Formats: sequence, C-alpha cells, structure tokens
Amino acid sequence: MTPGALEGALQRPISEPADDRVLDAAREAFEDIGIQRTTMLEIARRAGLGRATVYRRFPDRDAVVAAVLLREVRGFLAWLDERIDHIEDPAEQTVECFVAVVTGLRAHSLLNRLLTLEPAAALPALTVDAGAVLAAARGYLAEKLRRHQQAGRLRRFDPEPVAEVFVRLAHSMLLTPHGCIPAEDDARSRAFARAHLVPVIAG
Repeated sequence: MTPGALEGALQRPISEPADDRVLDAAREAFEDIGIQRTTMLEIARRAGLGRATVYRRFPDRDAVVAAVLLREVRGFLAWLDERIDHIEDPAEQTVECFVAVVTGLRAHSLLNRLLTLEPAAALPALTVDAGAVLAAARGYLAEKLRRHQQAGRLRRFDPEPVAEVFVRLAHSMLLTPHGCIPAEDDARSRAFARAHLVPVIAG
C-alpha cells in the first residue's frame, strides 16, 4: 500500500451501502487469503458486484486496503468509546483505556490474521506507512485528555505529546508483544497502567 493511500482515505467518508459491501468482501478476503492474493476481481465476486462497480468506488486495491484499515480504526475507536467514555475520573479512564486497547488488539481477528498470514505485506502498513493511523489514535486520545482538562479534572499540559507516547506504547506492544509490560492479564495490566501511565497525566 502506498504511503499516501491511508492519508487520502482519512478524508473520505465511508457510508454508502456499495462501499460497505466492497469493504465487507475485502475484509473477508484479506482474512481468508491475505492482501497480496486478493484481487479487485476477487473482491467484486465476494461482494456480488461487477468489477466496474468496484472500480467506480475505489480506483485500485491500495485504496480498498486503506479504506478497510480506516474502517477498522474507526470501528475500534467506537468500541473503545463504549468501554471508557462513561468514566469521568481521568486516572481510571487512562487505566481502563490501556487495558481495553491491549485486550482489543490482542483479540482483533483481521490484524492477527494478517500478521500471521503475511507479515511482510502487513508490516509496512503498521510501521513506515502507519502515520495516518497513529495520528488518528493520537487525536482520539488527546481529545479525551483535553476534555478532562476543560472540565477541571486534570492538570494543564499539552495533551498531544502525551497521547503520542501512549499510542506509540500500544503500537510497540502490538508489534512486539513479549516483554515486561503485562498484556495477557487484565489485573496486571491495570496495575502497570496505574503505576506507570497515570503519573504521566497526574504529574
């Protein structure tokens, strides 16, 4: 996938039924056979659409891959909101956000399938070409911190670099899960977050 494909997809709303049919079919194909073996013809066949219709919605496979990844990011952040948005205490929200992200990434079927099935193809989208995804995640988390500041629940600081640090920690744990940071046990993950992440925002 070209570096600009995901950045372009970030500006493109995905809401039309034809888009959803294409992206559902593409996601299914990516999980079944991987990105490299998935052609636009295969996506059209699985979507029950003509290839010309698919090309009218998406100019090439890179655009489809970018749109699928973007929809996954949006869906993950919406799922995360359901888990943490009701928590008013910024420290507790930070703890539960960390646990939810670690748990969610560990259980993400498409992500884990791609890393297992074709890591050479998936890794560029998750590393050198991942700037747009990281920016979206950073913006999401920074906005959470900013709202706490505006409500007087959190001290004043620039939330962007703090959010960047947290996002890059989660990103690193995704790519290299084995280390001293607990990821397999929610209770230990909570303890880690309280000990090492909460002090960053609490001062």
